[in-house]
Amino acid sequence: MEQVYQSKKERMRGAVSIFVVIFSALLITTIAVGFIRIMIQEQQQATNTDLSQSALDSANAGVEDAKRLLVRYGDYCQGSTAASSTAECVRLSRALSENASCNTIQKSGIAGEESGDEVRLQQTGNAADELLEQAYTCVKIQLDTTDYVGSLSTSDSKMIPLKGTADFDRIDIEWYSQADLKDSGGDADDTIQQIMLSGDTELPKLADWQANRPAMLRLQLIQFGDTFQLSDFDKKDDSTSNSRTLFLNPSIAGRNSMNFSDDVRGSRTSGSLQQVACDSNFTSATVDRQYACKATILLPPAIGSSDLRRTAYLHVDSLYNDNTSYRIQMANGSTPVTFSSVQPIVDSTGRANDLFRRVQSRIEIDNSTFPFPQSALSVSSNLCKTFRVTDTEYEAGECSSE
Repeated sequence: MEQVYQSKKERMRGAVSIFVVIFSALLITTIAVGFIRIMIQEQQQATNTDLSQSALDSANAGVEDAKRLLVRYGDYCQGSTAASSTAECVRLSRALSENASCNTIQKSGIAGEESGDEVRLQQTGNAADELLEQAYTCVKIQLDTTDYVGSLSTSDSKMIPLKGTADFDRIDIEWYSQADLKDSGGDADDTIQQIMLSGDTELPKLADWQANRPAMLRLQLIQFGDTFQLSDFDKKDDSTSNSRTLFLNPSIAGRNSMNFSDDVRGSRTSGSLQQVACDSNFTSATVDRQYACKATILLPPAIGSSDLRRTAYLHVDSLYNDNTSYRIQMANGSTPVTFSSVQPIVDSTGRANDLFRRVQSRIEIDNSTFPFPQSALSVSSNLCKTFRVTDTEYEAGECSSE
């Protein structure tokens, strides 16, 4: 009897050992499968990331070729009647006029075959790079745009050509988006973050300007008609002018329509800053409320011009705030006017294998031969300038050698 009991006990011990081995094998198999799965997922993620970046590089290559096309078109075809009739300029003009076509680059002769559906990118690396089969499949160029967009910091300014496809008599300027808020992190989400506003009517101290208060804008209009004299830029007239300046101060209460004739620099008693009513609850998720501040400004006729024809530039400065996004539109009364070849839009789609990326870029076209200076004086060492001006006298100051 005792022998039978010992035999059963040994069989039970053997069964326990078998179960331990089975569960251990299952555990090790599960862990191994888990690690293998993680490795496969990481490898797939790395491959997708590599393909995505390569497709983005392909799209950016399309943007760069579009820049080459625009530069060539501006250098050889614009501003010269004789050049515009050459075979090359005819080809470039035809390619740019068909802005709904994906093979703009091919038709222009910049890259690729005219009958090709895509432009393959040459690879100069190893065999793995060649297997990516990078190419851009569609590049569209829109010369005329409904608006002009940009961003400024306190140390920057921008000279914008006001060149329209038709005559215009006013501009709409909007500035300060959700991305400019200091605590938003630049995220373009649906969260509405309020701005800070004040009722100041005079220039405050820089230290008193709140962090999330929109920048004050200085807008300088420079224009002329068919002919002009240098004195026209100094002349002040109620109906016509070639040079005017406005300071737009974001405020709790104010107006959103004004005129460049409201230039406060005319005399000591010409008035305070132009108060612009801003929306403290604006949101970038809504097109009509994408910017906090908006102003519509009437333009005076250019001196010597009997109609709305003019050559005009808008010089924009951002004051008091480090980051300012802005958008400018033109109109003739209530009719919108598009910008003509001022800031073309390039829409480029690139691929790597079967993964596609698409980018949209704004390209600045500046055909001027003289760059507008950003500052009147630039020094690398100390500068001392002291003087006192009153209503009747000028008194020069003294500077030490230190």
